Amino acid sequence: MTGLATALRVEAVAWRRSTVVRLATPLLVLLVPAACVGLVALARSGALVGTGGAKLAGFGGADAAADQLTAAGQVLSVAVLLAGGFALAAAFGVPLADGRAGGWFALAVPRDVVALARAVVVLAWAAGCAVVATAVVVACAAVTSALDPGAGWDAADAAAAGRAVVAGVLAAGLAVPFAAVATWTRSPLATVGALIGTVAVTQVVVMLGGGAWFPWAVPSLWTGTGGEAAAASVPGAALALTAAVVPAALGALVVQWRRLTDV
Repeated sequence: MTGLATALRVEAVAWRRSTVVRLATPLLVLLVPAACVGLVALARSGALVGTGGAKLAGFGGADAAADQLTAAGQVLSVAVLLAGGFALAAAFGVPLADGRAGGWFALAVPRDVVALARAVVVLAWAAGCAVVATAVVVACAAVTSALDPGAGWDAADAAAAGRAVVAGVLAAGLAVPFAAVATWTRSPLATVGALIGTVAVTQVVVMLGGGAWFPWAVPSLWTGTGGEAAAASVPGAALALTAAVVPAALGALVVQWRRLTDV
């Protein structure tokens, strides 16, 4: 436990100083909220017609604040997965590809503990970004409600905010398996390819009707991307299964690094 605590502190400091954090964090906590507010404003303006207007029709309801928070959940379920996947591709794939991970074998802390700490730090960063992004959207929604005399913060807004947070955190967890992919392939590009492939497969699974039980589709469907009926079809057990991806992926990662004999 002492070794893990030390590794977590070291990895947290290193991750905070990384280029990935400096680039991705503003995108998640500022660009995503801006996109959510913009989507709702665009939907309510009626400027889009045809296919684009039909896709945004769900964000043109009477409660703009709730729509903004619903959009946050839908956007975060994809954005956090992609950001987390890219981050883990860099965190594991790059040092394995250029040989720097060989230094882990000489550390006093076992290499599997270092790998676990690195994955946990990236997971915490991605989940934290999801929470902060939701908080920014909540602030925007509060302003929207204040500017609308007939609106106010209600149970629908609170429920939408809660769903956005849960969806973002679940999406962060769904990125963790790509640390194991990066370890297996020893390539950041291959890991990114696997991430993109997973997103594509998710779309196919949803089209075939199996999205309610496919972890990588659950957060998006649960927040209403496929409509209210699709959101209602996602059972609590599917959410639990999605959350279980994290411990399973971390366990697989630890086993990988424990058995790793060369880099």
